[in-house]
Amino acid sequence: MISVENEGSGEADVIQEDQGLLQRFVDYIKQQKTVVLEDLAAEFGLKVQDAINRVNGLEAMGRISGVMDDRGKFIYISPEEMQAVADYLQTKGRVSIADLAKKSNEFIDLSARQTEVAASET
Repeated sequence: MISVENEGSGEADVIQEDQGLLQRFVDYIKQQKTVVLEDLAAEFGLKVQDAINRVNGLEAMGRISGVMDDRGKFIYISPEEMQAVADYLQTKGRVSIADLAKKSNEFIDLSARQTEVAASET
């Protein structure tokens, strides 16, 4: 005779664990601001291409926004920073790429952020 205990709890645990890992992935990117994709992959035990695909997927879902450069880095841009750039463009109208790059350095903070826990303890 076969008996079943705890029906379906294994699948729910896996889904919850995957959601936790995905949130940790997003939080890591947001805290680091500038992430070397190779380091991101190593941090989460992924292949570099899988990390790139995950970043692209999160961008497509609207969970993160940023810029991936040709040297294998992803720069996270917060909604507030994106809005500051948009406001500048609306105010100035037509601008050169050089001017936009110079102004973007003022709007976008590239330094890593303290974690919420560490910031609240100080």
